Amino acid sequence: MKIKYYIITGLLALIFFLILNIPAAPVIDRIKDKIPQLAIQNVSGTLWSGSAQQISVQAKHIFKDVSWSICISHLIFAELSVELEAIYNQNPLSGRLIVDFDKNIQAENIKTTMDAKALGQMITLPMGEVAGNISIDLDTLSWQQGGVPSASGVIKWDNASITIAETAQLGDVTINLSEAENKPVNAKISNQGGHISIDGLASIGDTSDYELDLSFTPSKNASNNLKDSLRLFAKPQSNGSFILKNSGNLKQLGLM
Repeated sequence: MKIKYYIITGLLALIFFLILNIPAAPVIDRIKDKIPQLAIQNVSGTLWSGSAQQISVQAKHIFKDVSWSICISHLIFAELSVELEAIYNQNPLSGRLIVDFDKNIQAENIKTTMDAKALGQMITLPMGEVAGNISIDLDTLSWQQGGVPSASGVIKWDNASITIAETAQLGDVTINLSEAENKPVNAKISNQGGHISIDGLASIGDTSDYELDLSFTPSKNASNNLKDSLRLFAKPQSNGSFILKNSGNLKQLGLM
């Protein structure tokens, strides 16, 4: 009996060892063949803990020095949990990505920084030229295919400015994100310093409908041209502030 026990134990240990040491490269090659939008270069390590020199998504988004670690225990619950670190747009990016077999995707502890001008070049923003430094610290980010992503966490935009006819200094802007029923994105927006004080709320619903309720108060140093620019999209108030209330659908803005 002892010999049989030792043989079975040895075989199980060998199988477990082989599974843990599956090389990442051949598996990644199979994935690349099925997803032409994905380009992966110089893969090393194992499937469970490996790295790639570069990963490109649709040739637009390039992640360099990518490393990953898969949590095996999550596979018991039919989930793929991956700890990721990479360099995106010359800035560090880290977080955890969780995918279940219903194709629900959730990210946790997403942290990165980027230049606001570079962000403006990557996506079409419904505003003029932006500048400053953006730091992102998201507790959760989840989405389903065709749906609106939901998020909670904090986005900070330091030394913020927007240039349309002239440059408006916005100081340090803080956006606190939270989730609510039927509204996956709720943003409390405020700032400190700058030519304009900003305070208000923005939200996005399940059907991509958005609502804005923002107050802009020019400082004593704000120019008359800046105040005139605010009148173009916000309603002046008797106390000198400007109120922007707007609603619509993100698809109309080309953002979905």
